[in-house]
Amino acid sequence: MSISVIFVIKNGIKNGYCFWESLLSSLNFADELIISEGMSTDRTYDYVKEFVKRYKNDIKINLFRDEWEQESYHGEVISKVTERAIVKAQCDFVYNLQSDEIIADETAEYIVKLSKMNDINSAFFPFYHFLRGWAPVKGGYQEAIRLVRRGHGKLKGDAWTFCGDDLEPIYQSTNCPKPIYHFAFCFPNQNIIKDIEHYKIYTNVVEYKENMIKASKLVGMELPAYPLGDFNDFPDLARRFIGKSEYTLPFDL
Repeated sequence: MSISVIFVIKNGIKNGYCFWESLLSSLNFADELIISEGMSTDRTYDYVKEFVKRYKNDIKINLFRDEWEQESYHGEVISKVTERAIVKAQCDFVYNLQSDEIIADETAEYIVKLSKMNDINSAFFPFYHFLRGWAPVKGGYQEAIRLVRRGHGKLKGDAWTFCGDDLEPIYQSTNCPKPIYHFAFCFPNQNIIKDIEHYKIYTNVVEYKENMIKASKLVGMELPAYPLGDFNDFPDLARRFIGKSEYTLPFDL
């Protein structure tokens, strides 16, 4: 069985998404990589094209650009563009990897094993969420369905999980060796822009409005990095940027 990884990205640089490492982590389990680039206004598209140039001989990559809808109340625009990317998938299973997530090597092997199981249509995965700090927090969803048999399920909310009766049987997360590492809000300087930009796609969510108002007062300020704690169970791909105040690419174009 084969796996199409779906990857949606827009303005990854100015919003502080660790998208280069996220893409690299997909190479350990993907047979096909579908990248939807959202007409970024920073240099994200240039770096994504560089990724394709470097790895196009190692994996089948379908890179295309997709204009995002202007109105989004609960992040549903992300589901819309992700669904349009899924239509292009050709493999047996689809894995929805978001651009601020990294898959550990052990979990990549686990995903491959799941894709070879004939008696499942989907699988749950546990998550570590890093929200304004370098240790996982209890807030956010504890697990989500990210692997589905192609043609099954539909995306929920801002594409955080799949849902639908046709996802049964669902493989539970018990045997997953490592959670998915979700580096959501880790870089203080870029969080300012991210909080402002996120409110545009979560306009009916009170928390996002409050964060936008706070961030608007910090524009132009240089903020220190979040302090490191006792947690050290980071994937190798992430160690380059752990403890930094700003996400930067590992090279310059």
